[in-house]
Amino acid sequence: MRIFEKLGHTIDFKRDILCCGQPAFNAGFWNESREIAVRAIETLKGDDPVVVPSGSCAAMVKNFYPDLFRSTPHADAAVQIGRRTFEFSSFLVDHLHVTELGSRFPATVTFHDGCHGLRELQVKRQPRLLLERV
Repeated sequence: MRIFEKLGHTIDFKRDILCCGQPAFNAGFWNESREIAVRAIETLKGDDPVVVPSGSCAAMVKNFYPDLFRSTPHADAAVQIGRRTFEFSSFLVDHLHVTELGSRFPATVTFHDGCHGLRELQVKRQPRLLLERV
C-alpha cells in the first residue's frame, strides 16, 4: 500500500476478503471454494484494477475463477474480475511502467519464483527488474 501511495495512487483495501478460495479449490472442494470466492467477486465489483501480492491468488482469480464459476450466476463476474486482477510486480512493471522505487537494501538477496506466478502468470522478469534497481 505504501508503494502505491508513494506513486500517487489511491488505495481501497478491502479487509472483508480473507481468501481467494484457492486452498479449497486445490483440495477438490469446489463448492466450498465458491462460497469463499463469491465474497471476493461481490466485494471487488467495479472497474478498478485488483492488485494482489501473491502469484497464487492472482492465478486463482485470473485463471481458475472462470472454471470455478462456469454455468453459475457469477460466471460473467468471474471473467471480469479475472481481467482486472494482477500480481503486484507485474502491475508495477507492465501496467504502471514503474521499475524504480528508490529502494535501498544493503545486502545480497536470492529471489525464488513462485510456482503460480511463474507458470500460470508468466511473471519472471518483472520482480527481477524491480530488484535490479534496489
